[in-house]
Amino acid sequence: MQISITAETPLEKRITITVPAGSVEEEVTQRLRQKARSARLPGFRPGRVPLAVVERHFGSDILMEVFDHLINETYFHALQEQSLRPVGRPEIQVDSGGRGQDLIYTAVIEVYPDFAPQVPAGTVTRQSAEVAESDVDATIEIMRQQRRQFVSVDRAAQAGDRVLLDFSGSMEGTPLPGGSAQDYPAILGGGRLLPELEGALTGLKAGEEKDVEITFPEDYHQQELAGKTAQFHLLIKDVAEPQLPEMDAAFALSLGIEDGEVETLRREVRENLEREARRISEMRLKTQVLELLVQGNQPDLPKQLLAQEMERLQKEASEAGTPVPDNAEEQGRRRVTLGLVMSEIARREQLRAERQEVAKVIEEIAEQYEDPEEVMTWYRGNPDRLGEAEAIALEAKVVAWVLERVTVIDEPVSFNQLIGREPGAP
Repeated sequence: MQISITAETPLEKRITITVPAGSVEEEVTQRLRQKARSARLPGFRPGRVPLAVVERHFGSDILMEVFDHLINETYFHALQEQSLRPVGRPEIQVDSGGRGQDLIYTAVIEVYPDFAPQVPAGTVTRQSAEVAESDVDATIEIMRQQRRQFVSVDRAAQAGDRVLLDFSGSMEGTPLPGGSAQDYPAILGGGRLLPELEGALTGLKAGEEKDVEITFPEDYHQQELAGKTAQFHLLIKDVAEPQLPEMDAAFALSLGIEDGEVETLRREVRENLEREARRISEMRLKTQVLELLVQGNQPDLPKQLLAQEMERLQKEASEAGTPVPDNAEEQGRRRVTLGLVMSEIARREQLRAERQEVAKVIEEIAEQYEDPEEVMTWYRGNPDRLGEAEAIALEAKVVAWVLERVTVIDEPVSFNQLIGREPGAP
């Protein structure tokens, strides 16, 4: 076998492979003999068909089979011999070949770039937070708010109340399309209504009516109404105030706490917050590491990988019902760069995702669901999902490898700061 390689571009290779005629003939003869033992042709007993007759009937098909077999075999041998790593399937073209002739074919491939990943000197910050009792209190308060009930009251509506109203809007005497409703529920201060409407409703009791004139904001989502003035007639039919559930066994049971103990609830809330704090801390640290790797490496990017990434971005936008972002090409190049750099680090450093590391990833994912055991079973029985877990585990090892080579500054922060919530906010 002779191999000749020319470079069309830094990543595109044209491999011309010559398989000697003797190898072709040997393979053809062997297959003809195998066919002769099983061929059934009129006038001949099974296994007694002369080779010449077998060749006349099946020779062309067998020659094509031999070509396919030899091309597959020699192509992969050539890749190993030349240490080539193709990105995808090759474009194969048979240049010449036949009985008694050399088989000459060309394979055009795109290969992964050969580069040494660089970890630039840099500093990353690892934020960490201790979960305080006040953080547990604030989270439980949010849970109570989410389970609040509204009870009708005989008083004027105020912030936080839920009002049930009829309203109708018009502009210069003409009803607004979609500008009226009956039995419409709204929470005052919830931001669902325009501020002028909320202000007009505040202070009214059930059964009271009011006319109000409002001007729509310049950036109103309905462009035909933006900046225009309309008149609304309002009728409040009910005013209800929020009532929060008591912090008792019934509340704990409603949240899935089997023993109904408030302390058990607080412990589980704390564990969830601590888990979330670790996740956010690790995510932010990883983001900084990835940025360092992008800044420090500029490998040649395979066209096939870029095309695949653009398809993925388009699919993500389609599934989300949003347009493809203007910087999609930049995002695609960044993703491909990161994928190449991290993959090359793992390859050169012989980093592998161990079974227990993959199992830990699956457990952490499963903890977010109501039935963790069911989720873990689903992951283990699904090769695609298992592959995703392996990729996450390997990525974590690469990040850890980079962290050993950069400066890491530890920064204690409050839980509210870590999650991006203003201190003291509910």
